[in-house]
Amino acid sequence: MATVVRENVGLLTDKLTVKISKDDYFPTFDKKVKEYAKTANIPGFRKGMVPVGMVKKMYGASIFTDEVLKTVEKELYNYLNTEKPDIFAQPLPLDNDIRGLDMNNPADYEFGFEIGLKPPYTIADLSKAKLTLHKVKATDAMVDEEIGRMQIKAGKMTEPETIDNEENVLNVLFTESDKDGNAVEDGVSKENSVIVKYLTAATQKKFMGKKVGDNVVVQLSKAFEKDKLDAIAADLGLAKEDAADKYFNLSIAKVGLVEKREMNEDFFKEIYPGKDIKTEDELKENLKAEIQNYWDGQSRINCKINYITIY
Repeated sequence: MATVVRENVGLLTDKLTVKISKDDYFPTFDKKVKEYAKTANIPGFRKGMVPVGMVKKMYGASIFTDEVLKTVEKELYNYLNTEKPDIFAQPLPLDNDIRGLDMNNPADYEFGFEIGLKPPYTIADLSKAKLTLHKVKATDAMVDEEIGRMQIKAGKMTEPETIDNEENVLNVLFTESDKDGNAVEDGVSKENSVIVKYLTAATQKKFMGKKVGDNVVVQLSKAFEKDKLDAIAADLGLAKEDAADKYFNLSIAKVGLVEKREMNEDFFKEIYPGKDIKTEDELKENLKAEIQNYWDGQSRINCKINYITIY
């Protein structure tokens, strides 16, 4: 008769060992082989006339393994449904080697499973919790920053002749070189986009006044701040530790600039369709309310997280 043995093996972790005997699975195996013999299509035999010995020789091992595993699964879930241990997810099978299953020598088998137990807990009275609700005030600076992003997003891309703005977007051919701009044999060569404001202040000055076709030689570590340097290195296919000291000749292929969207009623309608916003002040008022609602929500979420952490 099949049995399931439970033992504790760690913090909130138990092991279930399912033990089955020959009598638990072999009668079903024998029945399945006979049923298969009645339906199998094997060349040289009429359907339903295939000898059981032939079926067992050809398919017996597979049928045997299936029946053993089905019996183990059945006993495992019978135990879980009866005992109802409070567990997470599903039992995890341990190192159960099915290569030892032999239909010619049916035996008693054991299969191990690990279960994760839910820890005991109690729900405290939130009214007694000592928590701080942090309030973030929506500022005019936040509103102006958001409007600037919206204007750029809805703006028009232009192609000025020269670089004269930190907002210029450059299409640049990066060619690995020495400090004098001479290409390195088998060096990296790749096109990439760069926004001028992402360059260091000293490097920005080198680009100002340049136009399509001009070149600027830079050392990556001096051309980009650390956070931007890692991104550029990844784009160029370079390891972070190898990128810093490398020189590149940057050939300007295109100069772009997004002209910010004009602040007018059409722009206001795109941002807030259905609202009758006619002035910049009304736009700022609505945005400020939205930003305040966002931060109020974040404060409430943070309070809930702290409550869960405490209790």
